[in-house]
Amino acid sequence: MPVLVGRDQELEAVDELLRDAESPLGGLELVGEPGIGKTTLWQEAVRRAEARGMRVLAARPAASEARLTFAALGDLLADVDEEMLARLPSPQRDAIDAALLRAEARRSPNRQIVGTALLSVLRELSAAGPVLIAVDDAQWLDRPTAAALEFALRRLERAPVRVVASRRADATRPSFVSALADDRVRRVVVGPLSLAALQRIISERLSVTLPRPVLVRLTEACRGNAFYALEIARLLAGALPAPSSPLPVPDDLRALVTRRIASLPAPTRRALLTAAALARPTVEHVDVEALDAASAAGLVEVDRAGAISFAHPLFAAAVYAAASPAELTSVHRRLAETVVDVEERARHLALATDGPDTEAAHALDAAAERARARGAPDTAAELAELALRLTEDGPAAAERRLRFADHLYLAGDFLRAASVLEEIAEADAGEVRARALLALADIDYWRKGESAAVGHVERALAATTDPLVEARCHASIAMWAGTSDLRRASDAAQHALRVLERREDADPGLLSLALSARVRADLFLGLGLDRAAADLALELEQPAPPPAVDTRVVFKLGQWLRYVDDFDGARRHLELAERAAVEEGDDSSLANILLNRALLECWSGNWGRAAALADRTHEQFTLNGVAAGSSFVWRAYVDAHLGEPVAADGAAAIDEPVTRMLWDRAVGLARLAAGDYAEAWPRLEAAVVAREQIGFREPAVWRIEGDAVEAAIGAGELAPARRVLATLEEAAGRSRIPWNRAVAARCRGLLCAAEGDVEGAADELDRALAEHASCPMPFELARTLLAAGQVRRRLKQKRLAREHLDRAARLFDELGARPWAGRARDEHARTASRSAPDDLTPTELRIALLAASGLTNEAIASEVFVSRKTVEANLGRAYRKLGIRTRAQLGRALDAREREAIP
Repeated sequence: MPVLVGRDQELEAVDELLRDAESPLGGLELVGEPGIGKTTLWQEAVRRAEARGMRVLAARPAASEARLTFAALGDLLADVDEEMLARLPSPQRDAIDAALLRAEARRSPNRQIVGTALLSVLRELSAAGPVLIAVDDAQWLDRPTAAALEFALRRLERAPVRVVASRRADATRPSFVSALADDRVRRVVVGPLSLAALQRIISERLSVTLPRPVLVRLTEACRGNAFYALEIARLLAGALPAPSSPLPVPDDLRALVTRRIASLPAPTRRALLTAAALARPTVEHVDVEALDAASAAGLVEVDRAGAISFAHPLFAAAVYAAASPAELTSVHRRLAETVVDVEERARHLALATDGPDTEAAHALDAAAERARARGAPDTAAELAELALRLTEDGPAAAERRLRFADHLYLAGDFLRAASVLEEIAEADAGEVRARALLALADIDYWRKGESAAVGHVERALAATTDPLVEARCHASIAMWAGTSDLRRASDAAQHALRVLERREDADPGLLSLALSARVRADLFLGLGLDRAAADLALELEQPAPPPAVDTRVVFKLGQWLRYVDDFDGARRHLELAERAAVEEGDDSSLANILLNRALLECWSGNWGRAAALADRTHEQFTLNGVAAGSSFVWRAYVDAHLGEPVAADGAAAIDEPVTRMLWDRAVGLARLAAGDYAEAWPRLEAAVVAREQIGFREPAVWRIEGDAVEAAIGAGELAPARRVLATLEEAAGRSRIPWNRAVAARCRGLLCAAEGDVEGAADELDRALAEHASCPMPFELARTLLAAGQVRRRLKQKRLAREHLDRAARLFDELGARPWAGRARDEHARTASRSAPDDLTPTELRIALLAASGLTNEAIASEVFVSRKTVEANLGRAYRKLGIRTRAQLGRALDAREREAIP
């Protein structure tokens, strides 16, 4: 270990980081120019962490490794027990094995799964004690490893993990360091050393004592850089300059190192160049005897295993920079014939040519596919681009451009992928153009929406004559038109299935996609759930499921079963999907899965669990960069069921029609709970209109109609209430989903009561209660019981009214729906017989009683055969006599007068 002098402040920063290692995630960044002493400090940090008993995961990447795939990940995990890796969930274990070339990938993992596996390892290690992640020369860390570290560290905020990274001052901060909160990272600039410190270093490292005047000039020349000072001291040893003479050394460190290397024998320089060109040089590829002179000069070291390492990265950089173009071409060509690693060989081939080269391009293609299979699509994209540069225009170039765009897409570089695909779509024709447009549709679905995606697919259909590509186009239309043009989606799915069912070579995954698109379209059109077809789609998908979990049939089934009231089946499938998303690190799918779990638990009446899931949904969407306004809708949806207020303008920034529809429903339901029908109805009407415009014919998907009918009746808007109810009743007869049938019957009962047919209302509400036996939604049952109790009270059937109302109140209490529970108790309190107060006329009393039962003025006028104006006048006089001002006070006032009249 080199002697550390003159670094007291830097070492204090190291100790401060390690001192409280049990506290949450923190980091230290050592920044400085080459040779200033960053590595020595980094090594001391590692030593001190190990002395404290911390688990250390360390990597010292070199410039030659920076472009390789997961070159540093193996170093970080070198000392992790195989048993721990074996305990990882199988997708993570497979991904780690593929990334480290321990096994072939079973299928291409998503770009986050290696980071998820690393996260699992770090969580288990840190659960046993503090962990230090140490990366020296972080500017050379390969991108896949850096991405995995970044992913893991962003999710380890509360873990006792420390990070120490060194980097050059002219390099940008590594992404994995940026993953730490700013207030948890200390940046230490490693500055120049003092004359005294340099004197001690030179004396101890070289056993050389320089006169003070020479030391002063040396310190000025090297600007306090220890590495530069040692190189100058080596040059001066035995040949000290005259006191008045300048130092006979270059004023640039690289030039000084180059001069030192140039003094070596030619065979030694060739051996050094070979070592500098290799990612991980060993004696297998380098003339070790020729390296003797370099070893004696302190430039390289050869360990017992035959690994060759440069004493400082500057030596390797200087050797490579000093070589001529011919020498570089020769060494890369020679290494391409001897190295075994697919990716490294491909890079050597690429560096050995300066024009189109079929062999090099094919090698780069193979390396790109290998990198992709290892979970590094960004490296795959880089290799594919290199292959393109070595390819002449023609069919091969078109195919490579398509593969290049696909790698970019998987790497998350959507803008660049779209640009490449747009160029292909403009420049090429036929099948290449069709495939480019299909891929562009995948990207623009997320960037610009369904209509843009469908437009690209239509252009692809016009360009293709391949039946399988045509089937993929129709399956894509079926998928993307499924929330905007359901009839078209159904037709497209049927078309795709007709083509695929005639082909023995049809891709099972494509057949699954078309079949699931048809199942969804039929369900949304109100034709019910074809469970047999859904199960077949799930089976077809199993061998090679799509990378995104929320596009898999297991997740879709979780949604579909919720729509048809199979909540147990929905919960089982959603939990399977969530487990897959967590194990595979699929954060974007996880947000969608949590959202659907929140809705399922809300419908199931588990509102505490639903609220927690809604909050997790918001956190996950925020982590994925989704606007907060949209993700807050789901908590508002749960709060509305609880009867808590929802701000009418709380989602002003929401643009998505479906999300806006759900926000309007939430606001309307909250107003309905408060008995504010005049405010509830416009919101719920807007939600119903939005549902109709989107094209959903199955009300059970969003379940707005029951609220809308009740609000319309309460607001005296009986005509629109009839229209909405007709839609719901038609759907109930078509798809026979329990919710449709139960809520349609309740709404028909409410409407009958409002129209004065109290006997008919009682019959409909009894039918609704019978239908609720198959509908697992306690909130809807409680509301039906409330309505049935109100109607039975109007029919003077007090005992049955009390039973219904008491059960409704208990259900509302269990759910936590306090406003609804209060309404049920108020109704229960009104079931006592009332005697007519002396100061109310019979007409005033009758109208007051009807108003207290919940009828609108229009319904009361129809009931007693008077005008609405007469109803209002009689109510006004009754209010004055009872000493009240609002209808909400009417029932209590009548009850109080009744109690006063009883002797």
